[in-house]
Amino acid sequence: MRTTKIERVRGVNDVLPDDCAIAKQLEDTLRKCFESFGYRQINVPLIEYTELYLRKSGEEIASRLYDFIYRNRRLCLRPELTASVVRAYVDNLQGIPLPLRLYYIGSAFRYERPQKERYRQFTQMGIELVGATGAMADAEVISTACEGLNSLGLTEYRVVLGHIGVLGKFLDNLQLESRLRSFLLTNMEILRKEGKAEVERRLCEIYPAFETSPVTSLQRTKRLTDLFQSMDESEAQVAILDLLDSMNIELGGNRDAQEIVDRLLTKMKRQDQTSRVRQALEFMSELGQLAGETTEVLKEAEKLLAIHGIDRSGLAQLHEIINTLEFYNIDKRQISLDLGLSRGLQYYTGMIFEIYHGAEGEERQICGGGRYDDLVTTLGGRQDTPATGFSYGLERLRLALETAGKVWSVDTSVDVLVVPVSQEDSDYGIRVTQQLRQQGLRVEIDVRNKSLSSNFQYASKRGIPYAIIIGSDERLTSEVVLKNMDSGEQQRMTITEAANQLNRLYIKS
Repeated sequence: MRTTKIERVRGVNDVLPDDCAIAKQLEDTLRKCFESFGYRQINVPLIEYTELYLRKSGEEIASRLYDFIYRNRRLCLRPELTASVVRAYVDNLQGIPLPLRLYYIGSAFRYERPQKERYRQFTQMGIELVGATGAMADAEVISTACEGLNSLGLTEYRVVLGHIGVLGKFLDNLQLESRLRSFLLTNMEILRKEGKAEVERRLCEIYPAFETSPVTSLQRTKRLTDLFQSMDESEAQVAILDLLDSMNIELGGNRDAQEIVDRLLTKMKRQDQTSRVRQALEFMSELGQLAGETTEVLKEAEKLLAIHGIDRSGLAQLHEIINTLEFYNIDKRQISLDLGLSRGLQYYTGMIFEIYHGAEGEERQICGGGRYDDLVTTLGGRQDTPATGFSYGLERLRLALETAGKVWSVDTSVDVLVVPVSQEDSDYGIRVTQQLRQQGLRVEIDVRNKSLSSNFQYASKRGIPYAIIIGSDERLTSEVVLKNMDSGEQQRMTITEAANQLNRLYIKS
């Protein structure tokens, strides 16, 4: 009985045999690169407690989790791998001498609108350097990312450096509420791409006290706020109750009057955050314009930070990283600065970077990472442990290679097809097949009991270059007939001779 076809889930892809073979070559090349720097592989679970990502990753990821409740436990599919690797370090590796160099590869899942180069299931491959701080560590991570691309033959790329600490220090000086600070950090990219109005719209959704109405309204609100802030707590509570009573407003509902007044007073005292948020947005707009050639950007950034009285240690760190990268033979012309770069994840604390490939206007981000010195303690580590790392998006990396004309050859064929002439020859055919496989050959055997001509047609269509024919004569003499599918030439020989000849032809190592 016919049934309706079950479609593939939207936003995820089947990886077919040829693509799997290319992906394996790509992964093996990157593994070799990572291991040459001393990194060792770690595998982490596909499923984690949701809290692992809510604690520090921020709204950029939290809003797109595949998040569910199962038997009273809140779980999710991992949206990235860094948090999982750090969790594994906290669980299992805190006694290992530092620094610890780890690399990983695996699928990640984010719910978003499927479009070109943006999937709901994708593959990340990257490294984490745990327990080291300073320019040497950051430069090693960046250079490893570059060396990985070079090893794939992808050399026309651009490294963009930033430092999240510059904006972080400004927001710290403003003493903003933690949720507002987090919001601004994660919306830096939105500010640059969609403008201040879009960030203000989003801000109003989570912080109604933020007004976009005329200044006169703001001034009235500020005067009222200032009045209540000048009183102590008990005076302010009495004043609000008197005000409501004079206006014949009764406090009802499920909550008592004291609770309502306390909440109202708290909200009114938060009103002064509005002006600070506006200051932050202005500074973010200025910071977002500082992008381009490293020397010029650093010079302009020094001026901006001096005006606002911000510590310039972040700029000094970037300068030192750039100088250290010279020793890795990375062309300075491939490096630029962008102080508006934020990467959207709240766990970054210092240097951040992204790598792009493609012509101007058609650039594709293929890599990203940075420093996250607080994540180990945030996830329960025993002591402060600095860390830095990056990951490639392998699907994007594959597309970049194709765009650059880097075509990977795929050997889809097996070495030889074993063809028993009759069913009586099948047992001997299996023994021959096993012996050939033990010699390192890739061998298929006919399992359909088809005729010789059908098997030869199959071998030709599949691109199998040799066939081994086994009949009653070969079974009696413990020999085989080796047939070259291109020339049609046939030779009778022992199994060992056939294996040796095929291995010489394929130059097996």
